Amino acid sequence: MGWISLSLRKQTLKAGIAQEQLRNLQISREIRSIQRQLSYSQSIYDLDKTNELNAAKDDFNAVKADRPDDINSDAYQEWRQEYDEAKMEYEEAKVEINDYYDDIYNELEQEAQDRQTALEQEQATVEAQMEAMQAELEAVQEQISTEIQNSAISFGK
Repeated sequence: MGWISLSLRKQTLKAGIAQEQLRNLQISREIRSIQRQLSYSQSIYDLDKTNELNAAKDDFNAVKADRPDDINSDAYQEWRQEYDEAKMEYEEAKVEINDYYDDIYNELEQEAQDRQTALEQEQATVEAQMEAMQAELEAVQEQISTEIQNSAISFGK
């Protein structure tokens, strides 16, 4: 009759394994979701970064387009000074914009990595629990089989 309690334990283990498999699947989905969200966030910031860089370049190009034809005139010398300043401002703006967005990207990636690492650790725990439950289930099934064989009525001898 011990096999009855073992059968109940077997059912409990099967249910536990199914729950752990479900949680493992959910964790995998959460990890993929984090990766998709990171890519989406980066694409939004890429667009913003491109727009800001283009605006800075447009300002520089506007100064560049106002170049006088006569390079020996005073107007050309004034333009040249204005051009050099605009070029320096554009280069500085470009560096600031790139640094700003690099900081944002690093922050996004670090946050995503931290969340993903926590989920991967949880997933490793879930998988270890599943393996332990599976090993116990196999032991219980073997014990049930042994109990049933030992309690069987033997005819013959």
